[in-house]
Amino acid sequence: MEFNKKEIYRIIIYSLNQARKWSIWKWLLLSSIGALSGTLQFGEKFFNLEPKRSILYAIIVIIFLYSIRFFLIFFKESLKYYHEVYKNSTYGDAIIILKDCFAEIHYYRKTDGFQEDEFVKSMMIFCNNLKTIFDKITNSNCSVSIKVPVGHEKVIENTVLRNLTRDNSHKTRDTEEYSKIKHTINGNTAFNNTFNKVITNNSQKFYINNSVNKTEEYLNTSKECYKNGILPYNSELVHSISPQKTKDALNFDCHGFLCVDSDVEDAFDKKYCTSIVEGVCDGIYDLILELNKNKNGIND
Repeated sequence: MEFNKKEIYRIIIYSLNQARKWSIWKWLLLSSIGALSGTLQFGEKFFNLEPKRSILYAIIVIIFLYSIRFFLIFFKESLKYYHEVYKNSTYGDAIIILKDCFAEIHYYRKTDGFQEDEFVKSMMIFCNNLKTIFDKITNSNCSVSIKVPVGHEKVIENTVLRNLTRDNSHKTRDTEEYSKIKHTINGNTAFNNTFNKVITNNSQKFYINNSVNKTEEYLNTSKECYKNGILPYNSELVHSISPQKTKDALNFDCHGFLCVDSDVEDAFDKKYCTSIVEGVCDGIYDLILELNKNKNGIND
C-alpha cells in the first residue's frame, strides 16, 4: 500500500482552509471590536494583566483553537484517505489473484479428456487463492471449500453433498467422522436457503450468516463433528454453482456450492464479497457440471 504525497499535501491544504472557515471565527471577529475594551478591563481586573499581554494571550488562544480544529479535520480526512487506499489495495490484489485462479482453470480446460485428479488439484489451488483473497478482505482466517452432489448430476431436494476439495489450511476438517455424515440439503440452513433461491430464480443466489453460532434454529450437519455443536467459524457465505446468464430463462440448475467461512463475526458484506463468489461460481460452473456428469454418470 503506497501513499500519494500529492494527496497528503491536498489534505493538509484542505484542512487549513476548513479550519479557517469555522463559523465561530466570524463571531469572534464581529464581537472582538466591541468587546476589546471589556476584555482588556477583565484581564487587568481579574488577572492583573497589561493590555498588551491580554491581547497576546487572546491571540495564543485563537491560534490554539485553530490548531485543534486543523488537526481534527486533518485526522478525519486522513482516515478517509487511508480507508480508500486500503480498500483499493485490497480489491486490486484480489483482482490479480483471481486472474491467477482462472489461469489455472483455463489451463485445465486445455487438457484433453476428463482427468479427475488433475481437476481436483486445480480446484484445490483455486480454493487456496480464494482463501488468500478473503483473508485479506475480511482481515480474518477464512476457509474455502466446494461441495458437489453425490450420485446426481445436479442438486435436487434429497441430494447428499460431499466435499470435493477445500484449501490446504483446513483439510483437517475432512475427518472420518465428517465423511460418514450425510450432508443433506434440508439438514443445512445455508444449502437449503441457497438452493431455494436457485429454483425460484432469485437474482441473489447466496446465503450470508455473520453470526453462525448465535443463530437460533440454524441447521448444519457438521455440528456433530465438534464439541458442544459449536462450529469452528462464526461467519459463512455460501453461493450456488450455477450460471448467471443462460439462453434458457428456465434453467434453474444448481450443480454444487462454493462455501467461504471466517473465524470472526460480521466478516462478509453483501456488495463486494458476494460479487466475487458470484463471478467465481459462474466461471467454474461448466467444469463442475463436467465433473458431475463423469463422476456420477446419472442424468436427472
